[in-house]
Amino acid sequence: MSPPIHFLNTVQGQQEASDKFSILTPPRTDIFASPTHGYHFSAPIIYTQLPILEFGSAKATISIPFTLHSPKEKEVENPTLQFDQGGLVFVFPGAGTEAKDLVQAEKETHPRWIKAGIEVWEGKAWGSIVVREKWSDWSLFEPGQITATGTYKMTLEMERFGDALMIYTVSEVKKRTLVRKVPWVFLEEERSGVETIMIGVYGARPDPFNEAKGKLLEIGIKSFGVKDQDGKRII
Repeated sequence: MSPPIHFLNTVQGQQEASDKFSILTPPRTDIFASPTHGYHFSAPIIYTQLPILEFGSAKATISIPFTLHSPKEKEVENPTLQFDQGGLVFVFPGAGTEAKDLVQAEKETHPRWIKAGIEVWEGKAWGSIVVREKWSDWSLFEPGQITATGTYKMTLEMERFGDALMIYTVSEVKKRTLVRKVPWVFLEEERSGVETIMIGVYGARPDPFNEAKGKLLEIGIKSFGVKDQDGKRII
């Protein structure tokens, strides 16, 4: 029996998870931990849970609208904003901690997590990976080309390799490119007290300059799947 799909921080009208769906993402939402900006776990997440040592891999194709407003062009109704993002997320809730407890913006309840996806920075769509062990360790990489429709698409995969979590991009011909190694994820001392992990997809619209005017960001998700250590697909 497949583990259930859960919804956290999602809004009214959110679609059920299927082979292809969208995450409706309101402004002022994020997954982040910063000494200057505090702790945030308000982004909508669609996820499943499983014992940490049963995790093998997770994969999804993420698409994000890319319609930046330019003074030379007709005004865009809902332009892409700084820090708009979506992708895969891997979360370590503490033992006995329920997902709803993670939402509180407090140091004591904020979990460790890893997110990988597409993020807008300085007027460009980037591949983005953030690892939160204490604070948010953010890295960017060149993502490639935007599609003709103004949407950027990327397939990402997280995979256990020994004690490490490896993060890849996957091309249309299924060629994998390693973009980040997080070496401590499955070390015995690091997973002490961690019974299960949350693995899912998310969207975030931090909107630090209040530019969204209440408009939602719609993150496209396709072929989200999770496999166990034996390579068996569990969702």
